[in-house]
Order: sequence, then C-alpha cells, then structure tokens
Amino acid sequence: MAQQAPTHDTRFTLQIQYGVGANFQAASFRDTPSELQRVNLQGAVGGGEVSYRVGQKGAVALGYTRSVNMDEKHLRYQNSSTTTTQIDFRLRYINNAFQVLYERALNSDFKAHAGLVYMTTASQTAYVYPLIAGNMPFVTVSESNRGNNYAEEAGIVAGLEYSRPIDTRLRLGLKIRGYYLASVSTFEMLTLTPTLSYQL
Repeated sequence: MAQQAPTHDTRFTLQIQYGVGANFQAASFRDTPSELQRVNLQGAVGGGEVSYRVGQKGAVALGYTRSVNMDEKHLRYQNSSTTTTQIDFRLRYINNAFQVLYERALNSDFKAHAGLVYMTTASQTAYVYPLIAGNMPFVTVSESNRGNNYAEEAGIVAGLEYSRPIDTRLRLGLKIRGYYLASVSTFEMLTLTPTLSYQL
C-alpha cells in the first residue's frame, strides 16, 4: 500500500511569480510625429507574495508585482541626397503594485483572491523636435513617475489561482489577476503568471 506524503501544519507561505501581462492603459497611448509614448500591450510581469493562513480555507497576503511594457522606436531621416539614417531607442512603462489580499480556497487545487492595490507608475515620453544640422532630428526623453509627477493610484485587484503540489512543501501553479484603478476609473492590466509556492 502506498504511503501518503506527510503534511505540514504551516501557516506561512512564500510565493514567487513571473509571466506576462497586458497593460491596457499603456497600450492606449497614441504616437504623434512630435510625441512618442505608446508601448506594447504585452509585457513582462514578476513579483512575490507572503501569506498567512486563517482558518482552514482562508489566508491574508501581502504582495508586490512589477510590470514592464516597452516598445522600440525608429526615427528615419535623410542623411544626404543618397543615404537614409535611423535613430533607434526604447521606451518603457513600469507599474509597481503593492497589494493586500484575502485568499479563499475553493478546493484543494483552486483558490480565489481579492483585495486592495496601491500602484505607482513610471512612464517615458520622447519628444521629437525639428531637424537640426545634418538633417538629424533632436530627441529628448522624459519620465513621469511618483517622484516628479505624483504618478500613483489606488484600486482593487482580484483573480484565480490553480496549483498542484510537487512535494510536501512546494506547489507549482498558474495565476490570473486583474487590476482596476478606482481613483481614475481604469482597468489597468491583466496578468498571467506561473507561480512557485513554498510552505514554511
């Protein structure tokens, strides 16, 4: 008869996660000939979480998630009557999300979670000025962030997670999570991240 793996009566769980995210706010920007700020809808997402079990099915958690969306920009200009030159650079849009969550186990593999989020943003904009000597355009890049423009918002976060044990303390899973910023009435982003959880 096969023996059942021992279980641990632990209350704390540490989790790391890394995957992809769709940032609808960042992708909604539109470039103009003189101002570039749009980045790709899809970006990279990573973070961590610590949770404390409350009762048999509940847990409270503190989490941090960082998302980065980027886009490459290419400015072509006529260097001479016969040659064309290109300026290449990359713009980025970063979210730092700090979360307080309540998690509820639906069964042994699925759990739902919801809570509050405080988010800071760092977004870059490139300004393209008229051509200067040699036909080369003059480009400056500025960043709007919490430090110089109070780029911070608050809202709610919710999602689902599926995970399976891979030994007595480790679980491998997949989490989907949505972020709604109530302070600006915007659905900011949706993330999909593989997770690795360790029960202390």
